[in-house]
Amino acid sequence: MKCPAILLTCELIGAALLPGAVCGAEWQREAGVSMSAYISDNVCLRDSDKDVRGAATITPDVYLRGEGARASLYLAGAVEYNSLADSNLDCGRGPAGRGNRQAVVPRLRYRGDLEVIDNWLTLESDAFVGRNPIDPFAAGGRDNLNARDNTNITYHYGVGALLERPVFDAADLRLRYRYSEQYNEVNVLGDSSEDRVEFDLGTERSGNRFTTGVAGRYSNVQYEASDQGPAFDNTLSSAEIRAALQFNPAWQINGLVGEEWNEFTSARDDVDGGYWDAGVRWTPNDRIEVSIGTGERFFGTTPRALVRYHHKRRELVVSYERTLTFPRNLRTAGNFDDPLVPGIGGDPNFGQLPGDPLVVDGQPTFLGNTPVINERLAVRYRFTGRRTTITFAAANSEQERTEDGGEAEFSDMSLTFSRSLSATLTGNARLSWSEREGQGGNVGPFGQRSQTWRAGVGFTRQLGNDTTVTLGYQHTRQESDFVLNRYSENRVTLSIRHQF
Repeated sequence: MKCPAILLTCELIGAALLPGAVCGAEWQREAGVSMSAYISDNVCLRDSDKDVRGAATITPDVYLRGEGARASLYLAGAVEYNSLADSNLDCGRGPAGRGNRQAVVPRLRYRGDLEVIDNWLTLESDAFVGRNPIDPFAAGGRDNLNARDNTNITYHYGVGALLERPVFDAADLRLRYRYSEQYNEVNVLGDSSEDRVEFDLGTERSGNRFTTGVAGRYSNVQYEASDQGPAFDNTLSSAEIRAALQFNPAWQINGLVGEEWNEFTSARDDVDGGYWDAGVRWTPNDRIEVSIGTGERFFGTTPRALVRYHHKRRELVVSYERTLTFPRNLRTAGNFDDPLVPGIGGDPNFGQLPGDPLVVDGQPTFLGNTPVINERLAVRYRFTGRRTTITFAAANSEQERTEDGGEAEFSDMSLTFSRSLSATLTGNARLSWSEREGQGGNVGPFGQRSQTWRAGVGFTRQLGNDTTVTLGYQHTRQESDFVLNRYSENRVTLSIRHQF
C-alpha cells in the first residue's frame, strides 16, 4: 500500500508530522458496502395492532489496522441509511416522550497513537460512535428496524499524551493526561467531559523478581444540564503503593494499598477512605493466563478474575470484577477487552450474523449519570475449525446507583454456529437470550423486567470473489412486566455485500 493512499489515516492520529512512522507499518484493511431488504410482521414491537412493513438499508463500512515502529492505528466504521425511519409510520413516542427515529446511523471505533519523541512522548487519541437504548428496560433500541423510537446515538472522543521515561537507572516513570467529551443525540442522557491524570513510578522490568511502585489517579467529570437535572461534577482521585514477587516464570503474587478521595452524590455515608488488593497470577506458557484476587473499597469487597486460553482453533476468555465506574464509560465499552475485530455489522460476541443491521454498541446501563458499582462476569468461547465456527458468549452485570441505591441487572447469552456447506455456500444459526431487571431509584419510566429470546437461521452464498448474498429468518419474543413492552416479531432478510 503506497503512503499517499493513507494520508488521511496519518492525519487522524497526527502522523502527518512524522509520515515515515506510519508509512512503514504493516496494514490490514477491508472496505465494503451492504444493501439489505427486510420484511417484518411487527415493526411497532407490540402484541396488538401488528403492522407488516418492509424496509431497506444501505451500509458502507471500512476496517483499517496498522502497526509501525512509532505509530499504530485501528479504525472500524460504518454508516447505515434506513428507509423505515423516513416512513409515516407512527407507533407512539419513545421513552421520556421523545421521538428520535434515525434515518442515518453512524458507527465508529477508533484508536491511534504516535511516538513524537523517541522513548519520551507519545500522543494518543480515540473515538467512539454507537447506538444504545434510551431506556434499557423498554422495547426497541437494539436496531433501527422498528418504530419504537428508543434509540440514542453516543458520540465520544478523547485526546491525550503519555510521558514515559526511565529514571534512576532502575525505574520507569509514566505520566498520562487525557481529555474526553461525550455527546448524546437525546438530551435525557446528559453530555459530559472528563479531565484525567495518571501518575506511575515503578520498577516493573524484565528479569526483576521483586518489583514495586507508586501510582496516583485523578478524574473530574463535568456533566452539562439535561432533561434529567442541572449541571454537576463528579471527582474520583486515589494514590497507592504496590508490590509483586515473581517466584518463577509461572507464578507471581501481588498486592497494593491506597487511599481514595471522591466527591459525588451518594446514598452512602462514606465515598472514600483506604483500600487494598491482593492476588496471584499464573502463566505457565504463552497460551494460558490466570489472574485472581480480592480487595476492599468503601463500597465493599472487590473480587476480580481473568482467565485467557488460546490454542490452535480454540479461544476462551473469562473476566470478572466488581468496581466503580460511570455510565458514560459503560456506554462506550466493548463486551470484552479485545473487541477490535474486522467487521462492523455488530458485536460478534453476542450473536451477530451476516445481513444483520447495525445493532446496539457498548454495554447496557442506567438512564442517569452518577457513578455505579458494577459487578460484571463475561465469558466467551470460540472454536474455529476448517469448516465450522462456534461462538458462545455470556455476560451478567449487576449495577447499583450510588446516588439512590437503585439496582439493575443486565444479562446476555448467545450461541452462534456457522458451517461451510460447499465452496460457495455457508449456513449459519443463532440462539440468544437477554434479561433486563431493575428496582428502586431511577431505573427508567417503563417496565422494570423483561426477557427476550431470539432465534435465527440463514444461508450466505459467494457470488464471485468479492460479492456475497445472504437470506435469513429471525424470530424474536419478549416478555415484560409492562404490557406495552411485550411483543413477538418475525423478520426475513435479503442482503447483498460487495467487498472492495
